[in-house]
Amino acid sequence: MIVSALAAAALYGAGAAIEQRQAAAAPQSAAGRPRLLLLLARQPLWLAGIAAQIGGFAAHAVALRSGPLATVQMLVAGELVVAVVIVRCWSGRPLSRASWAAALTVVAAIAAFLVLTSPTGHGHASALSHHALGAAAALGAGAAGAGAVASAVAGLRSQGRRRAVLLAVAAGLADSCSAVVTLAFSHVASQGLVAVVTSWSIYALVVSGAGNVLLTQSAYQTGRPMITLPIISAVAPVASVAIGIGILGETPRTGVLGGVAAAAAVLITSIALACLARLAPPPEAPEGVEASARSPLPVPPPAPEPDVEPETDQDLEPVLAGCHS
Repeated sequence: MIVSALAAAALYGAGAAIEQRQAAAAPQSAAGRPRLLLLLARQPLWLAGIAAQIGGFAAHAVALRSGPLATVQMLVAGELVVAVVIVRCWSGRPLSRASWAAALTVVAAIAAFLVLTSPTGHGHASALSHHALGAAAALGAGAAGAGAVASAVAGLRSQGRRRAVLLAVAAGLADSCSAVVTLAFSHVASQGLVAVVTSWSIYALVVSGAGNVLLTQSAYQTGRPMITLPIISAVAPVASVAIGIGILGETPRTGVLGGVAAAAAVLITSIALACLARLAPPPEAPEGVEASARSPLPVPPPAPEPDVEPETDQDLEPVLAGCHS
């Protein structure tokens, strides 16, 4: 379980760092549009990042089959540290001690929140019938999806750090929406092919999955990994737990004290994310733009006008004579 969970964290983090690097080089005009995915699909390195994410999903599934949810999620939350280390090595730009402390605080607070809010046993929402569970999952997925769309629209109309924050929140909510839809689909899949084809979950899974990838790459495209990576890592589990407890009827393991501790973990995560956003360096400019900014070319002086001798009456006489003739 430990080996599989750590492998999942490493693959998730590596995949996120690779995708962020490739998406940051895409044109801003493609943000939030399917064209962005078509452009990225032509990049072998981006496809390698997607492959790493798929491998992380497989390792994550193995870990969940052999260990408790809280422990696995706590270990997988380390993906943020892996992604930050890779981004740091690629960029060559050192991170301050405060940035490292904030990143580690985010990981620790997320892990504590997941441990405190994990449901008792594996039978979460087991008291609900299939129809009731489907309706609750549809409500939860709709709420997360609506929040993701609203945040994405606001983010695409913004610039700078605000754009990165809003698009990262949209990506985290889209990830939570996909998780809820996957939960509903897993229950329907056990009822046979006819139930799968006639269920809304199979079609919602395709739409939410495509939207999740598009919003995540749009967030990465802002070129601010120290903002987008931590926010996505924090918003996705918090939103999923909120939907699980508030809509799906999951029962947390702890009581009132555990709820207070979970709220404190959310507060600490928010403060650490705010610190990361303030400490994050600006995105790197392209080499051509940076070079022109450092050593602008001097503007050449205007070329002197050629000396033209004024025409005299003697010069015009032959012409005029020809005209008269």
